[in-house]
This record gives sequence, C-alpha cells and structure tokens, in this order.
Amino acid sequence: MKEINTDICVIGGGAAGLSIASGAAQMGAKVVLFEENKMGGDCLNHGCIPSKTIISSAKTAFQMQKSAKQAIQPIGKPKIDFTEISAHISETIQKIAPHDSVERFEALGVQVFQQRAKFTGKRQISSDTLSVNFKYAVIAIGTHPMIPDIPGLSDVPYFTNESIFSLQTLPEHLVIVGGGAIGVELAQAFIRLGSHVSIIESKTILAHQDGEFKSAIRTILSTEGISFYEQSEIEKITGGNNEITIKTKQKLISGSHLLIATGRKADMHGLELDKAGIITNHGMIKTNARMQTKNPKIYAIGDIATSHRHTNVASAHASIAIQNILFKIPAKFNPLIIPHTIYTDPEISQVGYSKDLAEQKFGAHNIICIIQKISKNDRAVTDSISEGSIQLIAKKNGQLIGATILAPHAGEIIQTCTFAITHKLKLSALAKLHFPYPSYGEALKQAASSFYSERLFSPKMRWLMKWRFKLLP
Repeated sequence: MKEINTDICVIGGGAAGLSIASGAAQMGAKVVLFEENKMGGDCLNHGCIPSKTIISSAKTAFQMQKSAKQAIQPIGKPKIDFTEISAHISETIQKIAPHDSVERFEALGVQVFQQRAKFTGKRQISSDTLSVNFKYAVIAIGTHPMIPDIPGLSDVPYFTNESIFSLQTLPEHLVIVGGGAIGVELAQAFIRLGSHVSIIESKTILAHQDGEFKSAIRTILSTEGISFYEQSEIEKITGGNNEITIKTKQKLISGSHLLIATGRKADMHGLELDKAGIITNHGMIKTNARMQTKNPKIYAIGDIATSHRHTNVASAHASIAIQNILFKIPAKFNPLIIPHTIYTDPEISQVGYSKDLAEQKFGAHNIICIIQKISKNDRAVTDSISEGSIQLIAKKNGQLIGATILAPHAGEIIQTCTFAITHKLKLSALAKLHFPYPSYGEALKQAASSFYSERLFSPKMRWLMKWRFKLLP
C-alpha cells in the first residue's frame, strides 16, 4: 500500500468538500481529496442544479398558460416534451460539471482519489490502495435519501431525488410522500408540466416555517391543483396494473408514480470514526462552533454536521474550517446569518429568527414583528402578483434579527436583510435605503419604514410641526 503525507485530507467531493479543497490548495496547502462517487455531490447531480432546471422549465410552461391575464392570448396549451426536458437537465449538469471535475481540482494542485476512504488512526485515512498521514482532516461526505419503514414500500417502484430526474416520460399522477422543501418544489414543477400531483405528509408541509407562510404556500399550490393529505400516517403501500396505492388511516390515494421525499440522512458506515476518536449525535458528527470534532485535528462540515442541509451552509462551514486550519483564526459558525430559500413560485426565503423562534427565544413582548403585503408593492402590481408578504423581526430597539420573504425573487431580495442582520443594523438602516422604482426591494423599505410611521405621523409630531412653522422662518 502506498503511503503519503499531506497537510489536509478531505473525505467527500460535494459542495462542502470541494469548497475547502479548492480554497486550501489555492492558498498553498497540500490537499488530498477522496470521493468514491460523482464529483459535485448531491447539489450538482441530484439536488440544486437538476431541480432548479426542471422548476425553470415548469415556470415557463405555467407563464405561457396564464399569459391571457396580461392581454396576451396563448395559442393553446403548451406542448410538453418531457424527453427534451430530461435531456435539458442532463445538459445543464454537464455545463456545470467541469467546475467540479477531477481535472479542475488536480489543476489546482489537489490530489484526487476516486476511492472509498476510512479512518485507520487519529491522524491517518486509508483506502484500498493508499494510506494518507494528515496534519488535518475534513469530513464532508454528505447525505443520502432517507427511506421510511413503510409496509409494502420495498415491493413497489419508487423514486427519490437521486432518481426522479432520470424520468423520460411525464408521470400521469405523481404521489409525493413528504412535504418538505424537496416535496413542495417538485410538486409544483410537475403539476405545471401536466401531471396530477398529491402530497402525503405525516405532519404539516414545510414544518419549520411560520404558520402564515406555510398556509400561504399551501393555498398557492392548492390553487394550482395539488392535493394535500396532511397529518396522514401511511399504513401500507401496494402496487399493480401500473398503479401504486397508498393506504393512510383516512383514505386510499392512488397514482402512477411514487416519489419518496422524507428527508436525508448521513451514511457513516465504513468510516470507522471510532479509530479517529470522533463521536456522533442523532445521526450527525458532533462538532463545536468551529466545526471541530472531538478530535481537534479533524473537522466535519456540510450535511454530515447539520440538519440545515443547504449548499450555502456547506460553503459557510468550509470557510469557517479554512480560517481555523490555515490561519488559526478562532472563527465560529453562526447559522443566523445564513439565508435559505425554498424555490416554489413565489419563492420563500428566510434568514435569522422566524417569528415563532424569536418569541421562544426572547418572548413575544420583547420583539417587533412587521408584515408588509407584497400586493402593496408597485412592481408586484405591474407583474400581476397578489400573493406574498415580507415579515421583519426586530428587537425592541429596532435591531433586525430575522426576515422571511414570500415573493418573486425572494432568494435575491433576502440578501439585503442578511447584510443588515450580519452587521447588527437596525430597521432605520433599511428605511434609509433607496431602491430602483419599481422593484420588489422597495417592499423592504416600506416594511422597515412602517416601524417609524406611528411616531412620524402622530398627533405629537403634527403639533410640533405646527409650532415649528409658527416660531421659525
């Protein structure tokens, strides 16, 4: 077995692992990377890229069908060539793949080994052909779809997010088990492309969202034709005659295709973490705020170290790890300054505290909650958008600590709030901003300004203005 020494050894070639490998190598560190599957991980191959591609195609089809509302008469219902959509997804992945490729990373100076790796000591990682002695190691193995233990599921064909994009024909009726981000995003995409869609959820859809935003998304998707079966425990799944039937305690739901979207879990089997002195907790590797494991020379980043499994979180983890490893800067990860977006139409984006979490943390009497309906925004009026709102959460002194936006381009608009929360700015900072007119960003300014409206337009202010013009020239 060949033995080599390196500064940093990374296990996992997804978003988190590639971020730290490229950054560290370009700054002069000697880096070894192990990835046993496809470079780019879930985001490139099964997640962000293919899902947003199909969402884009579905939105185009939807806009064509509703164009009559803007005095543009459609020729007819758009013809959907799902084989071409599938090919477009593959082409999109291939366009981005070179950025995550073995060739690019080797050009950056990273030694890439497409092999399964495991710990063979507190400072050693090995594969079948190679043993690597490291000064630091980073675990970034990501996650895989979690398959629930449902009677009959193993006897019927089903898809996960890792296989759904391989479909060559449009499902007649897609039944989705799971109402999280993946479930609702793909539900809207497929119904806009022409499928019937049902969502079965044991709790409520988008369980971590505040009630009013959850309700708004449910209403929007219901209007488009999606059927919801919430608070539904599945008792059994059966199949036959090109049909899949799901039996819940309440009713029978039948469809042509089944998508399991009940979450993701880490596959740590075979890593032999105990040999490195690493401990796990609730299916994740336990780390401190610096992303260090129990073994201070080993870091864990990305999906393996958090339940907030977003690509930008993985990148933020990598940044924290690099600062600690390369520069010995005691950087700590702060989840409250990392936004996340659910790519329904309209999008829902959130950063910092939600209203529910802020009330739990500080008490309802110690926070300010401002709601601005997107329908009051002039850009929304020109776009014929009536659904959506902006919610700003602040402390009593006006410091912004959270924002949730349900609106077109919410994932872009949220960045203004992310900046304000990161730098501990007050609502007054947002109120002083000047946005292009008309733009959705103006709704942020209007919401922040409303915090001061009561004082600015109060009887006391009118009295002061009256005497100001009487006494002063």
